[in-house]
Amino acid sequence: MLKRAVYSLNTDRLMALVLLLCLLAMSTRPIVDPDFWWHLRTGQYIVETATIPRQDIFSHTLQGQPWITHEWLTEVFLSTVYAVSGQEGLILVFAAVITGTFILLYLQCTGRPYLAAFVVVLAAIASAVTWGVRPQMFSLLLSAVFLHILRLYRNQKGWVIWLLPPLMALWANLHGSFFLGLVYPAVYILGAGIDNVLRPRQEGAMAWQAIRRLALVTVITAVAPLLNPNGFQLLIYPFWTLGSAAMQAYIMEWFSPDFHLAQFQPFALYVLILLAVLGLSRRRPTTTDFIFMLGFGYASLRSARFIPFFLLATAPTLDDQLSHIWRLSDWSERFGARSVRRGRAHVAVNWLLLSVLALGVAVKTGHTLRSNNEAQREVFPVAAVDFLVDNQISGNIYNLYHWGGYLIWRLYPEHKVFIDGRADVYGDAFIDEYLQVYQLREGWSKALERYNVVLVLIDRKSALSTVLNESHSWSALYTDWQAVIFVRQEDG
Repeated sequence: MLKRAVYSLNTDRLMALVLLLCLLAMSTRPIVDPDFWWHLRTGQYIVETATIPRQDIFSHTLQGQPWITHEWLTEVFLSTVYAVSGQEGLILVFAAVITGTFILLYLQCTGRPYLAAFVVVLAAIASAVTWGVRPQMFSLLLSAVFLHILRLYRNQKGWVIWLLPPLMALWANLHGSFFLGLVYPAVYILGAGIDNVLRPRQEGAMAWQAIRRLALVTVITAVAPLLNPNGFQLLIYPFWTLGSAAMQAYIMEWFSPDFHLAQFQPFALYVLILLAVLGLSRRRPTTTDFIFMLGFGYASLRSARFIPFFLLATAPTLDDQLSHIWRLSDWSERFGARSVRRGRAHVAVNWLLLSVLALGVAVKTGHTLRSNNEAQREVFPVAAVDFLVDNQISGNIYNLYHWGGYLIWRLYPEHKVFIDGRADVYGDAFIDEYLQVYQLREGWSKALERYNVVLVLIDRKSALSTVLNESHSWSALYTDWQAVIFVRQEDG
């Protein structure tokens, strides 16, 4: 059996394994997401107290403000993995989650292994800007699971559709993007219905009976999110997020993709390839595929946050169209036929290539794990917080928005933050008040007085830092290349 396994490594299997290792290498990255820290601290709080917080416990500005802890299960998961294996374990676990997402995408593609691998790698590179140790990764994984189940259902595997309701209940407790679990089947119902009316004889069309069954399961799936500690309030949360003016205006992930930045160039390339292939192919996409392209295409151009969902929904279509073009070309006849039998030399070369790649992935992963702390020092005020802890300095603090989560992790409960990444807790009005101070708008100093702020921890090169440094009411207590801590003078 071992000998058979050794000789079974043909070129097709090698390609699949190469794809797996490449995805794993790409998805292993240091923890630098600003929200990771308050998620981790929340998970620890839930585990230690056996209660889910219903009100804000981390800020001194809005303490007691209602808080829908909609990602509580992810936060418990983060805390549990961290307790067992530290940040290194979390990096590896989330790398596995991301890799699993794109392996599911690969299984949805018909052009396996080569065309499918090309499409999946392109989609992975285009979506990598959103990757990390973040709750959103569970939404990516479950999106891939939902889309895979729906594609199997369209291919006459009816029983799998009943997996959607329990998966939806799980998703609703992991991340706020769970509403996508209703969007996916709704698009299938709408698309299949339109196709049955306009193109009733289309090959692979979903029968009306199958559409009705899918509609019934979708209704049950829509009820499943109620199985959460926050009850009906959770159902409102995604719509509040989408309607928040402050989040749309100030949080970069909600901005439209800036194609002048290198990180969005793979996404632009993917869109151009998709449009070119649709123009060249003689095969007409299904209405379902067309709705996915239009709907998620618009959403991803409006907000970079939706780019990975667009890629997951449209990559199988791109693969299908590429496969159709390939089958009709002369190149497919010239290179399509491959001998089944392979000599020992061929197999040996395959194993050598796989071994070299696996070693490279292991080296890259080890480097990422070792450099995690260094990467965090580049992003978060590690030394400045060390100074506060070592000198036991107390008092209400004003801090940068994207440093708030890290301060919660390091300083809670001795210090509570002015603001952090929980924009849903703070609301548009308070976020604007925070920006009033940071941007030195009229009345900024009164806002600090209103919240009895005695410490300011901000980036050293900001305009606020320059003004406070010249003020007689504040003095610099600590300064480094990245951050500065100001303390209010009693006689100021």
